[in-house]
Amino acid sequence: MNLASLLPQIDAQSARAFVSAARHIIDALLIEAERVEATQTPAPRDYTAAALDRTAPAGGWIGIGELRATSRQLNEAIAAEKWTDGLLCALKLMALLGGGL
Repeated sequence: MNLASLLPQIDAQSARAFVSAARHIIDALLIEAERVEATQTPAPRDYTAAALDRTAPAGGWIGIGELRATSRQLNEAIAAEKWTDGLLCALKLMALLGGGL
């Protein structure tokens, strides 16, 4: 998919609605991640085996920092009414979450 050719075809109202919805989803993800981080305790480890599980989930790892950065970028795009910038930012996060592009 070529985003450069797709973006001019999207009207501002649709992009605005998408960016606003994406911001709400990211805010919800941040709230949940912070809640889990605050209540999660480390799992017991068997240090005699000395083998750590290094497999990543199917969609890969995404950190709270990436979510916060995306949330900040979306807020800036909304404040400046740069809907295509916000749309690209939201699409990049979806790709990180495993939505693909």
